[in-house]
Amino acid sequence: MSDRTEALSRRLTEQLIGEARITQRWAAAMRAVPRHRYIPDVIYLHEDYRGGNDLRPLHRQTRPERWLDLVYSDTSINTQVDDGHPDQDGAGREVTSSSSQPTVVAEMLAELGPRPGDRVLEIGTGTGWNAALLAHVVGPEQITTVEIDPSVAAGARAALDTNGYGAVTLIVGDGAVGWPDRAPYDRVIGTAGVTAIPYAWVAQTVPGGRIVAPIRNTYQPPGIAVLTRHHDGTASGRLAGPAAFMALRAQREPRIRSSEFPDPPELKSTTDLHPSHVAGNRHAATAIGLQLPGVRWVWQPAGNLGTLWLYARDSRSWASVNLLETPPYPVEQAGPRRLAEEVEEAYKWWQRAGEPEINDWLIVVDRHGQRIELNAWPASHGFSQPQ
Repeated sequence: MSDRTEALSRRLTEQLIGEARITQRWAAAMRAVPRHRYIPDVIYLHEDYRGGNDLRPLHRQTRPERWLDLVYSDTSINTQVDDGHPDQDGAGREVTSSSSQPTVVAEMLAELGPRPGDRVLEIGTGTGWNAALLAHVVGPEQITTVEIDPSVAAGARAALDTNGYGAVTLIVGDGAVGWPDRAPYDRVIGTAGVTAIPYAWVAQTVPGGRIVAPIRNTYQPPGIAVLTRHHDGTASGRLAGPAAFMALRAQREPRIRSSEFPDPPELKSTTDLHPSHVAGNRHAATAIGLQLPGVRWVWQPAGNLGTLWLYARDSRSWASVNLLETPPYPVEQAGPRRLAEEVEEAYKWWQRAGEPEINDWLIVVDRHGQRIELNAWPASHGFSQPQ
């Protein structure tokens, strides 16, 4: 590495250690497996959104210092847009592959807890950096990684081969079904968001093994699921830190366009409930999202104020809550669903349940699907999410 690259790498890991965001073990792995060797020469940055394609390419050849600064910042790096088919000017609308934020990578690997010699299945190869970090700890021949996009897989394969991890098994295929040919695995890690942990991942994990993957929904990503596989074929566990990952390809939904919801407001009212309570509080928003699948929120800032927009694409319903200096806040709604009232009622349920926090939720996965429910909360009074 050049002196500048080494300095940036060291600065990032020292910063994360100082903030207690990363363990010494994974900081050492990141120093041994430099991130820049796995990032493609063209990455994509969000410009001010004005509709259409707002992801603009940044080329390493033309802006090498900016490229390197971004690679060694604690941020995710967008590495593909529109499944590798950007517009003629190189811009794109949807991020379809990325290199995850280093702190999130480190947290998930720490939760996974792989040991030398463990057999590990990774779902979502991406750039190959995560697979290389795992290979550094457990041995490259112990890693199986699955990537659905052939061009992304080709880039990762080249990076792994070039940097000494050619023994990693890289499969082009659908990660939702795992890779039974090399099962069972001691550890399974998903780097794409899932609405429910696929049972195939549980079935391919040894009893006592661990599964770590980000759970998502349209309203609020609940966070990183950390599960233990049991002898009876089930897996259960908890939610750890926050994480927003792109969905498995079969579960992706495009960004909301206001043109999908052209109807004028049908109902006008007010509320005293501050928008931040239902959208800015992770604990409350997780409970709301589990109860209202398919509902999305978007915050449109206007200085220190702004508007909270709520959408349900399946029913073409929408609502807006306009934040003023003081309540009451104006509410407008249209469509067959009254989303503002639904969200407020879900928030009140969370309050009645004792304002549970993230670690109060239990995740259970069996052959019938996934349930997310409150620990020690009577089923007749609580909420569960079958998938």
